[in-house]
Amino acid sequence: MSAFHDVAFTVRQPFGVQVATQRRVDVVALASGHETRNARTADALRRYTIPVGTRPIAEIRAILSFFEARGGPLHAFRFRDPVEPSTAADGGAPSAVDASVGIGDGTVTDFQLRTASGRTIRKPDAQTVLVALDGVAVDPADYTVGQSTGLVAFATPPGSGVLVTAGCLFDVPVRFENQSLSVTRADPESGSLDDLVLMEVIA
Repeated sequence: MSAFHDVAFTVRQPFGVQVATQRRVDVVALASGHETRNARTADALRRYTIPVGTRPIAEIRAILSFFEARGGPLHAFRFRDPVEPSTAADGGAPSAVDASVGIGDGTVTDFQLRTASGRTIRKPDAQTVLVALDGVAVDPADYTVGQSTGLVAFATPPGSGVLVTAGCLFDVPVRFENQSLSVTRADPESGSLDDLVLMEVIA
């Protein structure tokens, strides 16, 4: 049975990593000429193609070991998006006012982390999460962060009409699309490996 392994894939990424954003939409053409369209997922999902090429044999072995430990495509894991690693607009250090995550009503205590564009963050780097209420930073002692859910839980619910914002570094849950990996031994010190293809999943 598939599962999410809370480990990060930290392979050295060269220039040339391809990041594709995919929307899964069913489109049905009707006899009238109109169409019906239905989104399968609320968020777009990303697909990453990482060219490995020739590397020191120790790196090749480390990648193969990680692949085997995940059961190939069976188990998902963390991956830091090279294009959008942070809620900050420039991809740098996050701030507590990067993205709106909700409006308080005096009752709700849990708020889902999101990017400014609305993408759901389920795998934050919990140590980097910063939160503000109406633009005023909140003491981290006043909330907890779900490392595996991206939920910010306040000890005391934000008041009615209070804007809740947050920022953080985060990972994307992905799995390998590769069913197998082929290695070519270039020389005693190096080898080459197939491109790695990672697909974002809901986990």
